[in-house]
Amino acid sequence: MNKALTDSVAFMVNRLVTSGVKDVVISPGSRSTPLAMAAYLHPCIRHHVIVDERSAAFFALGLTRSSETVRPVALICTSGTAATNYYSAVTEAFISQLPLIVLTTDRPHELRNVGAPQTIDQVRLYGEQVKMSVDLPVPEEATISFVQQTITRFVNLSVQAPMGPVHINVPFREPLLPDIERLKQKLTGDLSTPERQSIRPTQTDRDLFSERTNEKQIAFVVGPYTPSAWHDEIYKFATDRHIPVFADPLSGLRRFDHVLTNYDTWLASEHRTEWLPDVFIRFGAAPVSKRMNQWMTSADQLVIDEPGSYRDPSSRATICVGDALDFLPLIEPANEPTYIERLQFFEDIAESEKSSLQGESELTKRLLDTSIERLFVSNSMPIRDVDTTLSAGTNIHILANRGANGIDGVLSSALGSSYDTTHAALLIGDLAFYHDSNALQLLKHHPGKFSVVIANNNGGGIFSFLPQASIEPQLFEDLFGTPLDLNIRGFAETYGLSYRLIHRAEQIQEAIEDGIHLIEFPSNRELNVTAHRNWTQSVCSRLIVENEA
Repeated sequence: MNKALTDSVAFMVNRLVTSGVKDVVISPGSRSTPLAMAAYLHPCIRHHVIVDERSAAFFALGLTRSSETVRPVALICTSGTAATNYYSAVTEAFISQLPLIVLTTDRPHELRNVGAPQTIDQVRLYGEQVKMSVDLPVPEEATISFVQQTITRFVNLSVQAPMGPVHINVPFREPLLPDIERLKQKLTGDLSTPERQSIRPTQTDRDLFSERTNEKQIAFVVGPYTPSAWHDEIYKFATDRHIPVFADPLSGLRRFDHVLTNYDTWLASEHRTEWLPDVFIRFGAAPVSKRMNQWMTSADQLVIDEPGSYRDPSSRATICVGDALDFLPLIEPANEPTYIERLQFFEDIAESEKSSLQGESELTKRLLDTSIERLFVSNSMPIRDVDTTLSAGTNIHILANRGANGIDGVLSSALGSSYDTTHAALLIGDLAFYHDSNALQLLKHHPGKFSVVIANNNGGGIFSFLPQASIEPQLFEDLFGTPLDLNIRGFAETYGLSYRLIHRAEQIQEAIEDGIHLIEFPSNRELNVTAHRNWTQSVCSRLIVENEA
């Protein structure tokens, strides 16, 4: 047996563990044999064997967020096109700043570009979508120390601000089977927890922030991926200073009372420019709400972010680099209470109208009232319905892939993110469900109680809200509506899952409590558009009347 190969993969996986990697997702294949076996046999690693590489990658992406703090997760695949199936998840990880450790195994250097089977150019395969990549040497006694240090350096890099994926290409020569008994003896190491880096702001940023916030009417916007360590202090500071907090559904702050959550509805009013603060201070990424992002461009914006991160789609904000907890004390005067009282008045009007929600929005609202601990939300309509219906004081953890905002890999990500949760659910449309239906194989073996709630409007519901909806009906249906006529019950039967069809939104409570795997809620795209617009118009009309009274 190859001693150098055995020792090299043992030391590689040991270094993953001592650097903080608890979970390794393995996409089976031949060339990855030694590394996969080392990860599978390591006593400190939870291994997850997933045959579909795209599903495996998105599952790993979800695992980075399966606990309260984001943590690194490793991926292993064989050589060739297997690694290309990781690309979408790697891209999402890069934009969402999630620490994936991608280990693609490869043919040795002498078999590249000579027509060897299952061989493609894997060096820098993910291009600019990773923080760094490296092509390791073939295992030899002389290179083991270098390989160990590289693993440590790359895992550390993945969790340094801003966090993100790294790519390690690992070539192996045949024979590929390690010495199993020697391998077991070499697999040691205690699991560590990497600490999140805290960056102190420069004096220049501190002075600029103080100047721009002095004697100003201020509003906080807390967006997706805002570090959880900031949450309590942001809320407490804002409450003490009468500063309104616009809390994105993915921010984690909607669990607090009196934060603003209904702004996407009342900002549809033509009077919105009258309600602007002098300065918006944003934490985290840009909000889900398009209206909120547009509204912010009409005032001064300061974005508190981590070094190396530039999340300003408007290109109008000033980026202040550092920890939010260092910037908050620089805001000296408190807001006039009348400003937040006015905005809270708008919030109360919108909140009181939620009982009239219909269709998919009503389904979402009732789903948020169930006993689930976590809800993963697909893109397009589901995340927008959650933004509309998730009220302040709702203690439920909301997650979504809002980096690249794609609809691929959503079910896999949801299952990964809820792996350590007792009771969770996914809200998804039929189109995104179809894109990742292979992940239903994982649902059968999920350790917790997990339901997939499918709002089936037979196609791409989001397009009915866009200008494309005005074109000739058949052209719209062929290019944008794209009805699939899915048999959801058939998917359940194929994968051996429980299924329930519900026609009324209030039936979701019982289906969730019964732990049904697939819950289908039929919907109509045209009626859903009408219900959304009527509800928004109703809120805005009432807001104007009561504001003038």
